[in-house]
Formats: sequence, structure tokens, C-alpha cells
Amino acid sequence: MNKKSTENTYSNFAILVLSCDKYSDIWKPFFSQFTQYWPECPFKVYLGSNTKKYNGGSVQTILSGAGIDWSSDLLNILRSIKEEYVFVWMEDLFLVNTVDTDLFLRGFQFMEKMHGNHMHMSPYIRPDGVCADTLFGYYEKGIPYRINAPGFWNRRHLQELLIPGENPWKFEIMGSYRARYYEDYYSINKPLFQFIRTVEKGTLTREAYIYCKKNHIELDLDHRGVNTFIQEIRSYIEKYIFYAITRIPWKMRVAFMDALRRIVISY
Repeated sequence: MNKKSTENTYSNFAILVLSCDKYSDIWKPFFSQFTQYWPECPFKVYLGSNTKKYNGGSVQTILSGAGIDWSSDLLNILRSIKEEYVFVWMEDLFLVNTVDTDLFLRGFQFMEKMHGNHMHMSPYIRPDGVCADTLFGYYEKGIPYRINAPGFWNRRHLQELLIPGENPWKFEIMGSYRARYYEDYYSINKPLFQFIRTVEKGTLTREAYIYCKKNHIELDLDHRGVNTFIQEIRSYIEKYIFYAITRIPWKMRVAFMDALRRIVISY
């Protein structure tokens, strides 16, 4: 494949590493892992931030201006991106294994072929069915947690769903309500890449701290503390409960919540 055809293949796709000034302390270790495990990334890589720039490699920093809120900042960043499809990546998701570029490209190409609006980067919310290309599954209308901020997005559709004033967690919940009548929501049926989550509620996870220490990855411990054992246990319990609930068929969950509302709400 010549250079011109290669550029055409990837010209409609981009990676957006979404961040902000207060997380600038983990940019260096993030991109160190990114370069180590995906040295031949063929897609344009953007870093979204507020006022601070990252100077490293071919990463292009897009500044949203002084931080307003998560969704407003993201809207400002997306207005500066020309590619039609973006993979939104959170800066606290550190790569721990080699990325399969062909798998990434298949994800982008599937979105383009299907005119997809959004696709999860793993089937942690189980799809309702399998597509003709069995690597991918689809979500029916009305499913809770239909939105996961990290993942493949049609850029314009993401802009339509964002409402100023929301944080990423509220966006995933309320955005799922706003998206419940849209078509073309998908999931890739195996994890797109392996990662470790490094920050939770502003502090480093113990898992990430141990991993980085073992692998000589420099972290700014003066800037960001490490979760206590109690915080880790609480986080584990919350995640266990969440994943247990998501294993209940979503139509049963929605029917139960609707019935509960009718019981407890009086007029």
C-alpha cells in the first residue's frame, strides 16, 4: 500500500485522549505506555486539555480554554476535530499490552460502513445480538448504559448528545436516556485492548501504583496520592454490584424499576 492510499485509509479516523489540566501529571507516563505498546499507531492522536499543552511526539494538543465543566470542554474540543469518527480514550487508561492495529481499524471501518453512532470498546454491557460480522454486537433501543464515554463515536452524534454541565458519569446515565431512540449503537465483542485504570476519584489506584513501581514508570506522588486499602475495598464492592446488576436482562431491570416507581410515587 503506497503512502497516499494509506493516508486515505486512515484520514476519517482519529484518537482523542481526553484530559484536562489537573491530570497533566499523568500525561507523560500515559504516552510512555502508549508509545511502548502502540509505536506504529497510524491514526492522528489528539490530546484534549484546558490550557496546558503536551510536548511529545506527534500528539496534537487541542485546548478548550479555562475549564468550565467536562461536557462543555469536550464540546469545545470536538469543534476543532475534522475527522468524522473518533475513538475517545481517557488519559487514566494505561496500556499494558500490545495494541492490535488491525482490530482498531476494523472497528473504525465497521462504524463507517454501518454509519454507526457509538460503539463500546468491550462487551462489559452485553450486546442484545450479534451482527453479520460476528466481531460486533448491537444494542436495542432503550437499553440502560447504552453510552460509555470511552469508545468509538461518530463525532457529530457525540456533539448532539452532549449537554453543558454534565460530568462523564452523568453523561453516561442521562446521555443513555437521550440516546434511547437512536439506531446504530454497537459493541465490539472482545476487549479492544488491555489497560489498567490508574486514577479513581482523583487518587491513584493501588493496582496502578504497584504496576508502575514494578515497571519503573514514574508517577508524581507529590501531586497525587494513592488509594487507601478501605477505598480499594469500597471500589471493588461498587464495581461488583454494578457488574452483577448488568448481568440481569435489561428489559427485566427496566420493568422492575417502572413498577417500583408506580408503587412509591404518589400524586
